[in-house]
Amino acid sequence: MKRFMVLLLGWTFAATAAFAEMITEEDGGALIVKKSSSDEAKLFFRQHPYDYTKAGAKVPRVYFQHLPYDWKDTPENATRNRTFIRILLPLVLKINEEITAERSELMRMYAKIRETGLLTDAEYTAVDATAEKYDAFTTIKEQPGRAKVLLKELLGKVDIIPTSIMISTAIIYSDWGTSRLAMEENSLYREEVWYTNQGVKPKDDPDSDYRYRVFSNLEDSIRARALHINSSIDYDYFRHTRLYQRRMNQAPNGVNVAAQMMHDSNLKNIGGMIDYTLSYYKLAYTDQYPQLVDYTAE
Repeated sequence: MKRFMVLLLGWTFAATAAFAEMITEEDGGALIVKKSSSDEAKLFFRQHPYDYTKAGAKVPRVYFQHLPYDWKDTPENATRNRTFIRILLPLVLKINEEITAERSELMRMYAKIRETGLLTDAEYTAVDATAEKYDAFTTIKEQPGRAKVLLKELLGKVDIIPTSIMISTAIIYSDWGTSRLAMEENSLYREEVWYTNQGVKPKDDPDSDYRYRVFSNLEDSIRARALHINSSIDYDYFRHTRLYQRRMNQAPNGVNVAAQMMHDSNLKNIGGMIDYTLSYYKLAYTDQYPQLVDYTAE
């Protein structure tokens, strides 16, 4: 018994030492990771594993605010790459939860206006605000006709982004999170803003009219990316393909929309790069009904 207690205390001390630099806080059923080293992140997911290569994977609500501070110096290998995917997947699923809730409210209002012909003043205001957010437009000024047209357009825009697309593009644009923008600015997708002094100048083109966006955390970067895909005219074909999948009673699937990402970047064959990345790293499984579950310390 004494030997067991000594071993147990020794393991507890070792585990505590291993996570000496990790700063976390619990928020309801989620664990917020504010700071960690690469080794701590890898060890954490060994102790709290989940298999994202299986349909219906149960993914714990573990939200890293930033990449590990020494991530850029971590040698590339399978463990590092799996850890990067496990850091991003809960965040992508969280954003998709937000979008799903937003879509559900739009569907409720659309059903109501088709059934009764009317919405409340607060609902009309909510429709207009959502239309502005997602760049939906109509020349109709009078209600309820205006809201009905906007709601129909919004239901083609406000929908989840396949997790395989979100993760594979983050891999490509951030070079597995090792880019300067990812490490210093939490920018996973090299999002640009034009004709402003806000943001970071591109090193290879300091006199350009655009800047790279800066984010306070990884979650905000992913949220902004999802909004851009759901609102920009560049992704019309993507959204049409996704809408067709919905009409066929299929969940949005990254493999089927990868080819529609041709306007995603000026990189040559970006659609093929995305398709290869999500296929090679088995990211397509992350589109097959993953479940976010509450984090538990056990």
